[in-house]
Amino acid sequence: MHFIFDIDGTLCFNGASISPAIQDALAELEHQGHRIGFASARPYRDMLPLLDERFHDGLFVGSNGAMIWRRRTLVDLTPLPDDTLEQLFELTERHAASWLADLDWHYHYSGDPAHPFMSLVDPGRLARHVERGAVRRAAKLLVTDCADSDGLQQALARRSDIRIHHHSDQQIVDITAAGVDKAAALARHGIAAEEMVCFGNDSNDIPMFAVARHSVQVGEHAQLGTLATERIARGDDTEEQLIATMRRLGERFAAA
Repeated sequence: MHFIFDIDGTLCFNGASISPAIQDALAELEHQGHRIGFASARPYRDMLPLLDERFHDGLFVGSNGAMIWRRRTLVDLTPLPDDTLEQLFELTERHAASWLADLDWHYHYSGDPAHPFMSLVDPGRLARHVERGAVRRAAKLLVTDCADSDGLQQALARRSDIRIHHHSDQQIVDITAAGVDKAAALARHGIAAEEMVCFGNDSNDIPMFAVARHSVQVGEHAQLGTLATERIARGDDTEEQLIATMRRLGERFAAA
């Protein structure tokens, strides 16, 4: 069975680390013969520092499905078309928005480097900030601030060449090429829905929850709640509940 995990709010609760106990539980799943993978709004560059080296040969679906990294190699990238990207740049300028563009490894940020979100970008200091003119084949464009948010949202909603990924706990939006989501990326990689157990907590996990054989929601989210097989409440014992659920499902599906 494939066990696929979102990162932030699912395995990582402080934006900076995944506990040793959770990582040991991940390793237990592998020892039971399951295959584990990670699917996040983060690019794979920003997932790797959160996990031990023992997991770095695994499957990383980054930027909400726009990129797949496996065995320490980028094996798939669905970038925003360059003409679309230029039009998005014009929109962000018109509506006074700051944005982050994640490329296949490096990135460019147009706003204030002190923005709180930037503490999550390249935590391992593995990449570099490139000039605006070097932004090509971006996996995603993330809007961090906007003086005219309603106007930008309306302009984006009229476009058919992009996919907008909202985050319920942050006033930001991710923009990828049309058709990009976590479930589509996993399917392209050959992971059948009936062979997938997924864990997630936010809107960008909905496509996985809609097709997975078994889905585990961490915390509250109304839309996920209608799709989830089971839910782990957020509280002081969330980590303990998460590990217990991983072990229970690992045993259940190892025997299936």
